[in-house]
Amino acid sequence: MPKKPIAKKLKEYDHTHIERAWQKQWDASGLYTVPDALPGKENYYTLVEFSYPSGNLHVGHWYAFAVQDIFARYKRMEGCNVLYPMGFDAFGLPAENAAIKEGADPKTWTYERMEKMRGQLRSMGASFDWSREVVTCDPEYYKWTQWMFNEFFKKDLAYRATTQVNWCPKDKTILANEQVVGGNCERCGTPVTQKDQDQWLFRITKYADRLVDDLDKLDWPESIKESQKNWIGRNEGSEIEFQITDGTEKIKVFTTRADTLFGVTYIVLAPEHPLVQTLKEKATNTAEIDAYVEQTKGKLELERQQSKEKTGVELKGITAINPANNESVPVWIADYVLAQYGTGAVMAVPAHDERDFEFAEAHNLITSKQVISALVESQEISPNEKPKNIMERMSKHAGIDLPYVQDGFLIDSGEFSDLESAEARKKITEKVGGKFVKTYRLRDWGISRQRYWGVPIPIVYDPEGKAHPIPVEHLPWLLPEDVDHTPDGTAPLARSKELFERTEKIFGIGWRPEVETMDTFVDSSWYFYRYLDNHNKNEFSARTKMDSWMPIDLYMGGAEHTTMHLLYSRFWTKALYDLGYVADDEAYTVRRNRGIILGPDGEKMSKSRGNVIAPDEIVERLGADTVRMYLAFMGPYGVPANYPWDPNGVVGVRRFLERTWRLFDRIGDAASTQDILFNQTIAGVGEDIREFKFNTAISKMMILLNAWEKEDSISEEEYSAFLKLLAPFAPHMTEELWHELDNVDSMHLAEWPSYDTSKLVSDTVTIAIQINGKLRGDITVSRTLEKEEVEKQALAHEKVVMHLDGALPKRIIYVPGRLINIVV
Repeated sequence: MPKKPIAKKLKEYDHTHIERAWQKQWDASGLYTVPDALPGKENYYTLVEFSYPSGNLHVGHWYAFAVQDIFARYKRMEGCNVLYPMGFDAFGLPAENAAIKEGADPKTWTYERMEKMRGQLRSMGASFDWSREVVTCDPEYYKWTQWMFNEFFKKDLAYRATTQVNWCPKDKTILANEQVVGGNCERCGTPVTQKDQDQWLFRITKYADRLVDDLDKLDWPESIKESQKNWIGRNEGSEIEFQITDGTEKIKVFTTRADTLFGVTYIVLAPEHPLVQTLKEKATNTAEIDAYVEQTKGKLELERQQSKEKTGVELKGITAINPANNESVPVWIADYVLAQYGTGAVMAVPAHDERDFEFAEAHNLITSKQVISALVESQEISPNEKPKNIMERMSKHAGIDLPYVQDGFLIDSGEFSDLESAEARKKITEKVGGKFVKTYRLRDWGISRQRYWGVPIPIVYDPEGKAHPIPVEHLPWLLPEDVDHTPDGTAPLARSKELFERTEKIFGIGWRPEVETMDTFVDSSWYFYRYLDNHNKNEFSARTKMDSWMPIDLYMGGAEHTTMHLLYSRFWTKALYDLGYVADDEAYTVRRNRGIILGPDGEKMSKSRGNVIAPDEIVERLGADTVRMYLAFMGPYGVPANYPWDPNGVVGVRRFLERTWRLFDRIGDAASTQDILFNQTIAGVGEDIREFKFNTAISKMMILLNAWEKEDSISEEEYSAFLKLLAPFAPHMTEELWHELDNVDSMHLAEWPSYDTSKLVSDTVTIAIQINGKLRGDITVSRTLEKEEVEKQALAHEKVVMHLDGALPKRIIYVPGRLINIVV
């Protein structure tokens, strides 16, 4: 890139002129256009979750994209060929709602907002390769979404079935569990109902074990792994049958705690369990049972799981026989048990399960039938000691409070008493004729949506009603444009004359199209492959390009997507891997979740609170480099923490940049006297960036700047290295200053500065001086100075002399190399 300084004289830091000019120059030169290979450079693929085209960037976008750009720029300077792409997750309900509310066309609405956001995204100074942009509502993109759906359909990974769904009465569409917040639709706030609906699903449950087990090989925080494991909800346990007293029916329960079987005090069926309708005919309270079943139909699955109110009804006159001890126990129905989890029936052991305990207390049932005991804490047990001897040294209850939910030793459990829980689970299951099984919380992924603005499901039905995938030569199966978007409980595509005519023209009279569109999480399940080959008309991404870039080296995103997008895209990758289309069964090598920016009042930003920060205003007033650096300075990145916006803090960062600008005038022939601090800063900033501690990296640069401002001069070599350290954080200003130093190529093609390892440790050390634990000053001494000499210098410090005022210390505590505390 030719030298092109923006300012004629280095007098004033005019961020507006500098930033706009360099953004234009970078675009014109194609500085950030990334080839698939560069000789001698390793490919590095860093990804952020692409944006929905809302039409206006907020601070969250800046935090997601501009701060991650710091790491991308650092890796580029470190010598990697870095891909940092951007696109738009452009289908979705907001565009459709706007079309209904404003009479707008969803496509026009979406593309207008994308164009506005492109300009805003460029104003960040992020090093996005815009030549690789993907837009999910572009037919050339969703052609391949449809193609993948059909490949899944052919392998029975996509199928149609009737399932119970969450239904938004206002938006007239199915909602995923994740789109229901507090029982309401996350978009419009309408209370959500449940109903049976015929829909398309993906067999994500087929991959449940791999989705759990393969987490072990990923460099992800344990919190993310645990979230996914909990969502999948794999449980290994036992299926055990309870015979209905004086009947032929059997209730099959699933339990992970077969060791507590002797402690069962009642059985619970989900209200939807098929046996409820059979057994209620024998019960003496049929009307009460029917009323409760009807009442639970209006409750959402998540609402039932999270409710603290433990409602239920006993099937009076019905009991079941415990196969372990032949005791009869009552049978209840309760909505805290869900039909689709396990067997839809549980054995209740209040003494050893918190949920069962709460229910039993609420309904005056037995809660104290303890069958597991903990060891007395004061007792030590020899590894060779026999269980019987152990039991003699245990109290029956071991001083524990019920419910006791941990493993232990069995008591009051017949022939199994004295056994440890793990051994007892196996032996009891075998004794009562049970079997060992796995169950999962995860359910197959329902993708049917009764919406317009989404990917048309590429299926047509023959006159007999059989589903057929649309052949590839007819893809993309275009979204029709003659559609009335008004919600009426049916799919908008069902009202398209063009769609039905197109279907009959291609496939024949009597054939009809599928009229549902796909869940938008489908669109984002594979977009990272298309970035690699976004203009390919023959395949979704060439294998050679995927081999060059995949798997993704770093994926930074929001914690809210941990059990939605992140899980769905892992399934998608594994399915493509099994079909032979990709080389890796995991797409993301490293995943980190970033935090959230709160308003200045410490609350979540919202228009109603009046605490929303508009970044465009601050960029205009203080500059994009200031906003980038302030967001990076707020706290460690890549951790799910919350950071309140501080107006004074952003001004402080601006002052730092202005001081860096003025430091240019101190460049002289002589280097500074801060050689050790200079080398420590280079080493420390690089280390901090690698660990996403951008805040401490900035602190280190501030410390060096403070020291340099006390010097008569610094060398051009030192200043150039400082600009390199600062370049990922403040790309516009450093580019301008770099060219003022008569450099020809871009600042952002420069190499990361090196440092002298021999100068990382100083010959001197600064010792903090405390009097009675309060800091009063510090002294800088030689590392080799003896303790007595350090104490002597500390006592001679002017502030110490003033505070002691002639008093003699009682004792002096010295922590070598760190502090000295004078106690008086």
